[in-house]
Amino acid sequence: MADKPSAALKDLCSTGYFYDELKKYTASKEMDISTYCINFAVPYLAGLSTSYDRPGHVDESNIFRLAVNHLSEISDEDLVESIFGLKKVSLSELDKLGKAAHLGQLDKSEVLSHRRKRESAESLIKLLVNIIKTFKLAEVTAKQRKSEGISDPVGDAIMQTWEIQNGPHIDIPSKSN
Repeated sequence: MADKPSAALKDLCSTGYFYDELKKYTASKEMDISTYCINFAVPYLAGLSTSYDRPGHVDESNIFRLAVNHLSEISDEDLVESIFGLKKVSLSELDKLGKAAHLGQLDKSEVLSHRRKRESAESLIKLLVNIIKTFKLAEVTAKQRKSEGISDPVGDAIMQTWEIQNGPHIDIPSKSN
């Protein structure tokens, strides 16, 4: 990636994320995606993770810790793919949690935990979509990858890490009676 995606500071401020911090940023009128992720998104996600890191709530912070790891410990060249991989994991988690709740497969003790996990995934998706839109990132779809013979090592690695930590995404069959 020769040119890092960048966005105008006024556009970043208009998103509502990190407004106070961004209006104090005077290094330039634009910010590249690496700077934004390292200086703003990662600390924000680490804070969210910490807010859930207490007994009985560890599962809710897993998705934030995954995001922190894959946004801070990645090369600039793989950052965009990492963002889309994290979005894919979050959407998968929402799908899994939604199906379990819809089918009534949760006992009372699991309902609150699932709601918090869903809220965590939704919060992460909201931030990632905001980054995608603001920086005008383009995702290479699976169909494009297949036709061009390219793999998605970053996205696949993120999904594998998530599955190792939380179990694979299982499609829950719908009731048909």
